[in-house]
Amino acid sequence: MAISSWIEDYGSEMFKNFNMSKLGRDEAYLNITSELPGPLHLYTVYNECHMCPFTKEGTIDSGRMVISTRFEKTWRILSSPNETILCSFSPDFGEFGVYDLTIGSTCKLKTLKDPVNIYFPILTVVLIYALVALLSANFVYIFKVYTKPVERQTTSHDIDPKQCTQRSRVISLDTFRGITISLMILVNFGCGGYALFDHATWNGLQLADVVFPWFMWIMGVCLPISSQSMSKRGVKRKEALLGVLRRSCVLFGLGLFLGSGRNLDTLRIFGVLQRFGVCYLIVGTTFLAFPPLVNSDPPVEKKSVKMWMDVYALRHQWFVVFLLGVLHGMLSFFVHASNCARGYLGPGGLHDNGSHVGCTGGAAGYIDRLILGNHIYQGSVLREIYKGDAFEVEGILGCITSAIQVYLGSQAGATILFYKGHTSRLLRWMIWSTVLGLSGGFLCGFSREEGLIPLNKHLWSLSFVLVTSSLAFLALAICYVLVDVKRYWSGKPFLFAGMNAILMYVGHNLAFNNFPIRWSPNGDGFKTHFGTLFENVWGVAVWLLIAYLLFRRKFFLSI
Repeated sequence: MAISSWIEDYGSEMFKNFNMSKLGRDEAYLNITSELPGPLHLYTVYNECHMCPFTKEGTIDSGRMVISTRFEKTWRILSSPNETILCSFSPDFGEFGVYDLTIGSTCKLKTLKDPVNIYFPILTVVLIYALVALLSANFVYIFKVYTKPVERQTTSHDIDPKQCTQRSRVISLDTFRGITISLMILVNFGCGGYALFDHATWNGLQLADVVFPWFMWIMGVCLPISSQSMSKRGVKRKEALLGVLRRSCVLFGLGLFLGSGRNLDTLRIFGVLQRFGVCYLIVGTTFLAFPPLVNSDPPVEKKSVKMWMDVYALRHQWFVVFLLGVLHGMLSFFVHASNCARGYLGPGGLHDNGSHVGCTGGAAGYIDRLILGNHIYQGSVLREIYKGDAFEVEGILGCITSAIQVYLGSQAGATILFYKGHTSRLLRWMIWSTVLGLSGGFLCGFSREEGLIPLNKHLWSLSFVLVTSSLAFLALAICYVLVDVKRYWSGKPFLFAGMNAILMYVGHNLAFNNFPIRWSPNGDGFKTHFGTLFENVWGVAVWLLIAYLLFRRKFFLSI
């Protein structure tokens, strides 16, 4: 295998009069030779676009063109609109490839130059940074060995008895939080420009889709622990309620500041931190009203109840989860615009042969447009693929199911409170992971596009909540085994990031395009996934270094 394959190099600058240096990331050349008179008409449909019709992309004639390879399309070529289809095919175009299409009575597609493999650079970047991390760790170790002062031998009498009785912190939780915030920064930086790692266009689940729900879930894990702590310290309920209100408002206001822009006409009201604020208010007040008490005994002396004390302690929270689930279901399946079908959960636009134009997101989109107007998110690849309307991905209706996600996380936190044994904790987390995963799979029909409630991050559907929470239980269990049980791993460097997660999130937004965190060789940016991913991981590494330096100085930002 050539070295060029590992760094996504297209080879020589010129290939048969094709200037390869003019191509950017996810681009290729297509040379068209038409044996028919006059221009031909090209109709395409994204393979990603579920149940979509072909739409006219333009006219084509003999010559060369630059094509995008980011999303696969199916092509149809006609001699004139509404005439017989000359050919229909789904080309597998790849980055930096050169192709020749001959159009006559049939179409013949030939590869003149093979494309590069865009996924080899992932391994290359991983190996480079792994080597850097290994060399850095060895340097630090050697430095500590040669600079460490000589200490006298410690006896058993020197050990502080308080250290022996102090409850050990669940390091894996901070580690998991650190992994999550690092992934979030990587995704926000672009994740190497890989469509595979980006958010799903509509239904489905990809790497970028699990990060935000994991963060919500982790917030839930901390709530019963902090509630128990406040109860032990004798914090008055009024004071605690004011604290919840203050933190919710700060989160909402901070999110508004970071992501709204300055145009008051289209100022975006909801966003990531805004949703954190809303959900913290909902779930936090519930825990103030019904705090889980570790030392309380169930009124019924049953072994089955005592076996699941962590669930019993959150019985009031589970009742709220049931009410929220019913409320979300009723709004989703009964509220709709006058021109939209009841219970529609699709992307609108071209979906279902264009029969749901103006109905993007169903009830969720309708409620946001009704209440928020133009103050919603205007981006998303959804509009490119489906030609749908602007849709607020952190909208009002999704706050309900996001609160459910936080409650599910609180169940993991209750397990930490009520059970001290490793086996007890791991067993319960794995049971929850299995039950939630199967439940979410049942709702989505174990498929991407079918099922009663598809997996959908845009809608924050119930199946999405269950499946991502299932993965969160599993991820925490894995971290717990590696960090707290077997101690194969200290959790570093993600441990440092997890202890300063809010600073990491706010900081990377404020310094989103600032050197030396971010950099680019020129105004055009990187033309390969290798360069983009290398720079994106560099940015994450810088923030991990910042988190480490703040840890050394014992500086931890909390809201």
